[in-house]
Amino acid sequence: MFGKLLHVDLGTGAFGDHVVPEEAVRKYIGGKGLGIYLLDSMTVPGTGALDPGNALFFLTGPFTGTIFPTSGRFVVVTKSPLTGMYVDSHSGGHFAKELRRAGYDGIIVTGKAERPVFLWIEDGRAELRDASGLWGKTVDETVSAVRGMTDDKARVAVIGPAGENLVPLATITIDSDSDQTRAGVAGRGGTGAVMGSKNLKAIAVKGAGAITVAEEGPFREQVAEIVKAINTNDQVHTRRIVGTSSLVESMSRTGILPTYNFQQGYFVPIYGIVSTNMRHYTKRDVACSNCPIICGKVLDDEGHAVKMEYESIALLGSNNGVGDMPSLARSVRVCNQLGLDTISAGNVVGFAMECRQRGILPEAPEFGDAGGQAALLEDMAYRRGLGALLADGVKAAAERVGKGTDHFAIHVKGMELPGYEPRPTWGMALAYATSDRGGCHQRAWTVLGELDGYLPRFSTEGMAATVKTIQDERAAAYSLVVCDFAPYEQERALACLRHVTGWDITEEEYLAAGERTWNHTRLFNAREAGVSRKDDTLPPRMLEDPLPMPPRGEEKVSFGRRELDRMLDEYYELRGWDRDGRPRADTLKRLGIEARS
Repeated sequence: MFGKLLHVDLGTGAFGDHVVPEEAVRKYIGGKGLGIYLLDSMTVPGTGALDPGNALFFLTGPFTGTIFPTSGRFVVVTKSPLTGMYVDSHSGGHFAKELRRAGYDGIIVTGKAERPVFLWIEDGRAELRDASGLWGKTVDETVSAVRGMTDDKARVAVIGPAGENLVPLATITIDSDSDQTRAGVAGRGGTGAVMGSKNLKAIAVKGAGAITVAEEGPFREQVAEIVKAINTNDQVHTRRIVGTSSLVESMSRTGILPTYNFQQGYFVPIYGIVSTNMRHYTKRDVACSNCPIICGKVLDDEGHAVKMEYESIALLGSNNGVGDMPSLARSVRVCNQLGLDTISAGNVVGFAMECRQRGILPEAPEFGDAGGQAALLEDMAYRRGLGALLADGVKAAAERVGKGTDHFAIHVKGMELPGYEPRPTWGMALAYATSDRGGCHQRAWTVLGELDGYLPRFSTEGMAATVKTIQDERAAAYSLVVCDFAPYEQERALACLRHVTGWDITEEEYLAAGERTWNHTRLFNAREAGVSRKDDTLPPRMLEDPLPMPPRGEEKVSFGRRELDRMLDEYYELRGWDRDGRPRADTLKRLGIEARS
């Protein structure tokens, strides 16, 4: 039965097993869904994100560690220090499978240790060990040291100096080592700062147990069909060659690539950072546990391995005027080693660069200054100089700087936007505005649908229904804890869920789990951060400024409050929420949600 979690109270040093009731597992499945169920039930309303009372969850799903493709992932759930809201942050790698082999489907961390510690889990046994000598070490240094103190084959989740310094852009990094062949990052929302606030430097795990499924034969048959679909998919073929960087050129060509702090949607010196150029610098291809897609691409930066993704290229590259791959790799390595989210950190640096451009922060680097960017990223992780002003995210930075800088502080609900400009993609505008963790593309990604003509471009028609449907489907998939990139049919995943668990679950029940999760997070965010319609919005730049489009910026596109309000009205009605964006009582009753008021 899925749902056995290890609970460690760092304040007392006590360990215990926490078994999630079967009814709750059926309603929320695992991963993201189980995360909001546990976060809401185990934290006192009003608890601060960096308070000892905030709980930190590392959660897998029913497929984790099985042969289901792309199932080698896990999700970190907590209350975010960046937004004050619920956050789930996902990572690939091999940590999740090892955790299940060690006998646990997840970890609950509460309290705060008196001194730095790390958690060592091996085949159902757990202990806390002193980590005073690890405090201050970089990510790779910590992974190496922890393996030396436990087992050289242990899977390790760590924080870097940014997490120690409670920077709300801090990440939790998995298995980062000299060759990056198994590395993953739970990057968004400041989960690393929550871990740092608990004086928890690392979690290491080693397991040799078996992961069983209810119906092995039928499960293998379904998986074989899914693998066949993956191996014959054109997008998968492209990702195997160049990873997610395949998007860079097409996003610039269509006006969607963030450039100069979202001042335009195309980057003229694009060919220094496109996929063909990245392939030239790629030293090896890497994959997460049991993943046939192999989308990870590792570059070399002066003898150091750097894993490169589209979001890092967009936010630390074009968004900040950096147009060559080696310089970009240096900035990504700084973020990876110090434990900074490349999306949020890139946004913050872009904000500072625009402040410099406007004569507001003369000490900030200029657009295109790759060395200045890398130095500023380091200062942010250590809260030094200008970095101290910027370290708490772009929303806080704009509040401190003032002088109208909130107009170009690019965030939603405190979380910085990823690599897709919403003015030419109206589905993304609604997806960003309604995301349950702030500025995020992973809740509903409509970009290709709009570009390929499956969805109407520059139109509100049908967008509310599309975004809601995708959000619910992704919430269910993130409760299974599988990857966005796996091109399987939903009915096959559902069949696999039946074979793994033995449940007689219907498609309606499965999708209801996603919808239930989405509504539960909305209630949590309303209670903890006062989220309502006023917060379901976009940065002023996106609602007020026309966007220059390629090839020369002569054509411009606009998106405004009227279009957003039209979509929000329809979206709220479809969701069963009132006009202020709060779930109605009949919606909660239908979904069986019992949240704290």
